[in-house]
This record gives sequence, structure tokens and C-alpha cells, in this order.
Amino acid sequence: MLKQCLDENPGIRGIMLGSHGLFTWGDTAYESYLNTLEVIEKCAEYIEQNLGKKGPVFGGEKIQSLPKEARLNKAAALAPVLRGFCSSNIKMIGHFTDDDRVLQYINSNDLERLAPLGTSCPDHFLRTKISPLVLNLATDENLDDVAAVKEKIAPLFEDYRKMYEEYYNTCKHPNSPAMRDANPVIIIYPGVGMFAFAKDKQTARVAAEFYTNAINVMRGAEAISEYTSLPRQEAFNIEYWLLEEAKLQRMPKPKPLSGRIALITGSGGGIGKAIAKKFVAEGACVIINDINQERIDATTEEFRKAFGKDSTASVTLNVTDAASIEAALANTALAFGGVDIIVNNAGISISKSIAEHSIEEWDRLYDILVKGQFMVSKEAVKIMRKQAIGGDIINIVSKNSIVAGPNNAGYGSAKAAQAHLSRLLSAELGGDKIRVNTVNPDAVISDSNIWAGGWAEGRAKAYGITVAELPAYYAKRTLMNEIILPDDIANACFVFVSGLLNKSTGNILNVDGGVAQAFVR
Repeated sequence: MLKQCLDENPGIRGIMLGSHGLFTWGDTAYESYLNTLEVIEKCAEYIEQNLGKKGPVFGGEKIQSLPKEARLNKAAALAPVLRGFCSSNIKMIGHFTDDDRVLQYINSNDLERLAPLGTSCPDHFLRTKISPLVLNLATDENLDDVAAVKEKIAPLFEDYRKMYEEYYNTCKHPNSPAMRDANPVIIIYPGVGMFAFAKDKQTARVAAEFYTNAINVMRGAEAISEYTSLPRQEAFNIEYWLLEEAKLQRMPKPKPLSGRIALITGSGGGIGKAIAKKFVAEGACVIINDINQERIDATTEEFRKAFGKDSTASVTLNVTDAASIEAALANTALAFGGVDIIVNNAGISISKSIAEHSIEEWDRLYDILVKGQFMVSKEAVKIMRKQAIGGDIINIVSKNSIVAGPNNAGYGSAKAAQAHLSRLLSAELGGDKIRVNTVNPDAVISDSNIWAGGWAEGRAKAYGITVAELPAYYAKRTLMNEIILPDDIANACFVFVSGLLNKSTGNILNVDGGVAQAFVR
């Protein structure tokens, strides 16, 4: 057909194929490139000249967008609920956008007519699915009533899955691959923005970008004539093309933490950073956080160089401040759709005799270690319950929660409180499939903030040795004569969330080289 067109139109500079693309040429690669640019520019100018001539773009505005901050608050509140519905098959990662182009489309009078049509281009369609799901929520919807919101949107997901199943059964061929996940990829909340859910952050982000491009196609088509989408059978033939299936089958096996979202408090350095690095390497999306912005910036830059921009986001987090915790977890929901793993790692250490120990120091220990663990867990559980797909809370405690030693009344008793709070939450959250487990490190000196602020001097004084002698002293007192590193703690945390211990909760895992006094039983 292309040859026939060329034969019948000698001298033409290019050929457009509906729902497919543009062919242009030239005597050299550079001439072909310039020809391509010129043709595209001419098309763009034509569309721009015609925008609004037929009437308002997309039929004009039906509803108004909420202000920016209100949109983000709504999106953060709703994202975990949507993620839970979209994760009925496998855990999905989310992406949110309230781009001006998206808002113009989703707030328009024509949304109801255009959205069910789906995309017009295979590249768009393969990433965005047959069509988006449009939510029936008002901009002033009370999203705090999670049960009511779920009751309202559950039928939409059921209808979408039925639609997709009918599409598959109607269009399938005898040798078609089995039906894939029937959940939507693109979800539209008029007045707020657009969500995308996929197996990882990059795929979700790219899906949102492709649907934004599909919106651009609709805008141009509607300005000139009328938008048409791919016929359903043609779309199916592309989605379930055997070569496409072969490509999917050759994809690497998902990593153990693929589709999981983790927030490790105090992950700007030390043990927290080691845990974050282990989790990202195993496929998780991680929120880098700390009370120190310089540490956040340095760690975020390091992670993005090592793992790319889609695996991490960052936020300032003070575990003693309820507003800071709420904001951090809202940003986690905005960045990735929710949270699956919380590691309460942030901490300080103070080693003093009871006579020297001030009340202010006592309060700081309990505020950061105990109250911080309580408040972060409390806020995270809200999100996990919205998702209704389970989760993990790991508390980095200490062998000092079990072993009584000198000059340790404040720190040791706070660690004991952390340990028992872990047991209490494990007992309470089991019905939600939220596992709560404890890792008890000891003497993690390398790159650890704990050894700043006088702790090393305090412990050395308690044992009658010098600070320089501490590493060797700690190693020699263990059954295995081992120095404990941040990576050792990271590995222990990974064991709990790797999928191998999905039926284990309320456990304590010692990572101390073997300290007999710290044996739980």
C-alpha cells in the first residue's frame, strides 16, 4: 500500500498512516531528519491554528480543579485505596500527575465521551491498557471515611475487570496467551488528577506520560474533526501479539521486593542507609529520610546514581513531630502510591550513670526511640489498612533491651519499651496481615550516628577501656568474635520482608555475633 501510494503520487515527501505513524525520507539521513521536523512542525501549526475554532477545547470546563495543595492532599489520601484495588493480582506501584494538560482533559465536558474510547496509537495503548477508569468521586468527597469511599468505588473496579474480561473473550484467538491482569492502569479523578499503577515506578510513570500524550492526540483530533481510537480487535491483536508475549516472557524475573514500598526512618546514613540500599537493590521503592537535610541530599544523590531516579524519593522526617510524620507518609503515598514496609531505625544513644543522667536526656531517649516508633507505626498502619494488602513493620531495637549493663538506665529501658511495643503491635495487627518483627543489633560502630555525642566515651568508661579499644572489645565478647556492620543489620531486615517469612510475626532476630546474655530463650 505504501508503494502504491508513492507510485500514484510521485514527488511526495512523506506518508501518514492512521493510528500508526509518519514516514518521511530524504537523500541523506540529515535531509530525512529535516524533512521529518518540518512535516511535524507544519502539523503542529495547523492544529494550533484550529484549536478553539469548533468551540472550547474538549467541550469546555465541566468542573473546576481544586487548588494545588488540596489536590495533593486528596491524591495522597486516596492513592493507597486505589493501590489496594489495583494490587488484587500483584502489588503495584503508583504515580500521580496533575499536569495542566491532564487537568484540562479530566475536568472537561467531553471526558465522559472520550475516556472509554481509549488511545489511538499502539505505543500508547500497550502501556495504558484499553481505557482508563474514571472515578465517581466529587472534589469535596470525604476521603477520611475510607469504608464509604471503598464502597463507592469498588463497583467501578468490578465493572472495569468485567469489561476487560469481556474484551479478552470477545477478541481472543485460539492461540492467544492467557488473559493478563484485568485491573486498570490509568485512573482519573476529575478535579484532582490522574493516577497510574504498574509493576514498578518507571512503568507507572511512563504509562502516565503516554496517556498524557494520548490526551494531546485527542485535543488535536477534536480541534480539527473527531477523535477515533483503535478498534478493539486491532488493539487486542497488538496487546496479545505472540511476539509481544514472547518479549514479556523474556523479561527478568521480578526481584524479591519488586512492587514493595519502604520507609526506613533515619536512612540518611549508618544502619538506615544500609537497609535502604539493600531494599532498593532487591527491587523496592524507598523513601530516603532523615532529620539532617545534608545527609538526605547526599544519600539521595548517591542512590540515584546507583539505581536511577525511579527507585527513591526523599523527605525530611523528624520522628518526634506528628506533623512531620504525617507529611512524610503523605509524600510516600504521592510518590509511590502507599507503603508496605516500615523500619523504625532512627535513634540516639546516651550512656550515663543514673546520677549523671539528666531528665532532659531521659525524655529525648523516650521521645525518639519509643514515642517515635509509636507515632510512625500508627500513621503507617492507617495507610496499610487503606491498602488492605498486609505489610511489615521492623523495629531496630538492641541487645540492650534484654541485657542489663552499667551506665545504661535511660537507653536500655527505652530499648526494652521498644521491644515490648513491637510485641504488642504484633498481637494487634496480625488480623490485618501486618507483621511486626524486631532486629536486635549490638555494637554497630561503622558509619553509625550512635557513636557520636559521647556514647562511645560513655561505654568505654563503663567498661574501663579506651574508645580506640571498643571495636576489639565488642568483637571479643561475642561467641563468634565478629565485628557487626550495618550491612549485617540490613540483611536481617531483608530476611523478614523477603517473602520467606510471610507467616512470621512477633519475632526477635539477634545480630550481635552471639551474646549469650541476649538469648531470648
